[in-house]
Parts: sequence; C-alpha cells; structure tokens
Amino acid sequence: MINHKGTQIIKTERLLLRRILPDDAEMVYLWMSDPDVCKYERWSPHQSIGYSHGYIVEVFDGYKSELTYQWGIQLGDELIGSVSIVNVNDYDQKAVLGYCLAKKYWSKGYTTEAVRAVIHYMLFEVGLNRIEATHSVNNIASGRVLQKIGMVLEGFAKQYYFCNSGLQDSNLYAITRKDYGENMK
Repeated sequence: MINHKGTQIIKTERLLLRRILPDDAEMVYLWMSDPDVCKYERWSPHQSIGYSHGYIVEVFDGYKSELTYQWGIQLGDELIGSVSIVNVNDYDQKAVLGYCLAKKYWSKGYTTEAVRAVIHYMLFEVGLNRIEATHSVNNIASGRVLQKIGMVLEGFAKQYYFCNSGLQDSNLYAITRKDYGENMK
C-alpha cells in the first residue's frame, strides 16, 4: 500500500536532503545556469537568479501536496544539487527518478549517496515497488550512478527524448523493492 509522505528530511553520512527553499535561489542558480550541467536536461539553463527564484517558488508551492518529492542536496551549508521523484503511479506502484548536481561536486559520490537514500525512502517508507530512470547514452556518468545504486539496465530507446543537446538515445534502468533489499544485504 502506498503511504504518501511528501518530501521529508533525509540524512546520509555526508548530506542533508531537504526541501528547496526560496532563499536557496542563488545556490540553485549556480548549477542550473551551467551549460555543462544542463547539457542532457530538458530545461534551458537559468538566465538569472530571479529566474531560479521563480522556479523555486513553483517547487515550494508543490510541497503543499504529499505527492511532491523533490529534495535539495545539501553539503555543509551549500545546496549542491537536487533529486526528484516524478510520475508517481499509485496503481502500478512505480515512479521516475531524476537528479542534478553542481559540476564542481561531480565524481565525488554525492549523487550516488543522495539517490540511494531517496530510493530507499520511496521503496520502504512510501511503499512504491519500482523506480525507473533513463539517461542519455552519451551521459555515461549518469549511467554509472544508476548502476552503483543497484538499478538494472532494462532497455534502450532510440531518439527517446529531446534535451539541450538535441534528440538523445536513452538507456532505461529500474529497481524493484525486492531487488533493492537483496542488494543491501
């Protein structure tokens, strides 16, 4: 049974996963304006701190619903990225994972740590059975994150989505509650 709880605070060894707040606009702008970070994203790089603030206000408004799952990734006093769960389907007990991290924090294990914690929360606290994620085949680092958390490659789709780099071929990964539990043993 699904037990929606919304975006709750999650603590990991190095990170605090929390709601993104309007006061975070300057930090959010730092990564959401970076063309390298946005290369495989569907949203255009943010053009100003004001634009980032407007985006956060929309996200913040969504927190009124227990169906909104979007965390800021905080390291020390800095917000360095985000993790989201979207397209939650109660009937099929599944959802889609997304994440984004400031470039200067790439290749340090922060995304893997944050995503692993969110997957655990969604499977065992909320009660979903399956989490899916896709990534451009050109974004090899994103695929490594999914593999490290135990997701399994289930398929390949040609020209699956359009992003800032054009049409992208994509890999589909997924993990079920059972598989996640077995991976954690």
